[in-house]
Amino acid sequence: MAKKKSKKTETRELDLIWKTKVKERDNHRCQVCGKKLEPKSCHAHHLLPKHLKGKKIGLRWDVNNGITLCPYHHKLGPYAAHQNAIWFYGWLNEHKPKELKYCIQKLKEIGERNESSIYTAE
Repeated sequence: MAKKKSKKTETRELDLIWKTKVKERDNHRCQVCGKKLEPKSCHAHHLLPKHLKGKKIGLRWDVNNGITLCPYHHKLGPYAAHQNAIWFYGWLNEHKPKELKYCIQKLKEIGERNESSIYTAE
């Protein structure tokens, strides 16, 4: 009988599948600068975080919540998603409006779910 995988192992495996699918969809190319990267050199970035205020939001493995970036545009440069969120939001609005609209709609749905649970918790 096969040993049951731990929750942590399953999460890591699903994270890897998500990263691979995002990178493959974007052809291992940074969506900001267009640079073609080796699969291990490019980064899969979540547009919306995995958690909001410590709560899971259900988008961790949603490929539509991901974008491929080079290290410079992901974390390192002044125009990186993690360094300059306002710039990145503007870039998304101009270059990936469909993806941004999808994320905004998901945030609204999450907000509505949370608001309705406030009133039903008592």
